[in-house]
Amino acid sequence: MRLPSDPSRLPAIPVLDIGAGGAPALLAAAPERAARLLAMARRRYSAPVLRQADRLCARWLARCESPYAEELHAVAAAVGAPGALALNLSHQWACTSAAAADPDGGVTLLRTLDWEMPGLGADAVVARMTGPAGGILAVTWPGYAGVLTGLAPGRFAVALNQAPVSGPGLRPLRWLADRRAVWRSTAVPPDHLLRQVLETAPDATTALHRLRETPVSVPCILTLAGTDRAEAWTIEKDRTGARIRQEPPIAANHWRQDIPCHPRGRDSLGRWQAMAAAVEAGQRDFAWLRPPIVWSATRLAVEASALGGRLRVVGLDGDRAVTAPLDLTDAPADAEARVSPAPRSAVVSPQ
Repeated sequence: MRLPSDPSRLPAIPVLDIGAGGAPALLAAAPERAARLLAMARRRYSAPVLRQADRLCARWLARCESPYAEELHAVAAAVGAPGALALNLSHQWACTSAAAADPDGGVTLLRTLDWEMPGLGADAVVARMTGPAGGILAVTWPGYAGVLTGLAPGRFAVALNQAPVSGPGLRPLRWLADRRAVWRSTAVPPDHLLRQVLETAPDATTALHRLRETPVSVPCILTLAGTDRAEAWTIEKDRTGARIRQEPPIAANHWRQDIPCHPRGRDSLGRWQAMAAAVEAGQRDFAWLRPPIVWSATRLAVEASALGGRLRVVGLDGDRAVTAPLDLTDAPADAEARVSPAPRSAVVSPQ
């Protein structure tokens, strides 16, 4: 695909300064975007279905080990409409990611996020957050408590991919078995673990250890990119434990090697191979955004470099850009950021 030749014709991705306010502050900073996404979810799934899903999510959340449960309930109360808990805990994304070595010795996280729900690309935001270990840039949505794609300038970048349906066996039966296992789990949701690690891990090695060792409620695939080219890993987490991959650190939505599974999304192996070729060719500036990496469900593309604190994001609807590309640099030791091409009005601090 080609990015727009005139980005000024497309809306900017807002950068929202929320400090340590979490999901409630993020919702308060851009409530109209959250309202549009919830309206889209109600059209797609219906209000009664979302209301029942919220009830089930509340029961599950009451016994899981999420550090952000109170934030989720605060968001649901503020929204006052069905779907807030269900969308926060849906884990429906399929993605393609890589940790690619840079000529300067750093590592860049390349990442697309795919979901069949329209509107996610147009209403994405970047949240500038703070935690005990330093600043964080999260590519996210208003009211969302977890992190699926995040950059900790000077420390690491990390992304979450949906794991495949387990195998062998018939896919529908394996899917049901996987859902039952999730319902029984009391472990932390993986996107909540990512946020917690971004907030508290001082470096990529510590992040790797915590991501590898902490049990999660849903199997997942993580891509971690530090500040040194040796700090590039994918982590496959399932119910048997965690597998670390470095050669190459690329992930789609299937297990590597010969582990039986049912891949998620369209052409998971083809996306993995295309990303591997793009990394080998040293492609940057979204030159790697080509089929099959980009397909009808692609909603976001991200490039994140922890060494320089640089984050680039574009919202997509399939192979069509629906936002202007955002180019944001937060120097690791500098709270001031330089933003292009987003206008000054796109940087919002919640009241």
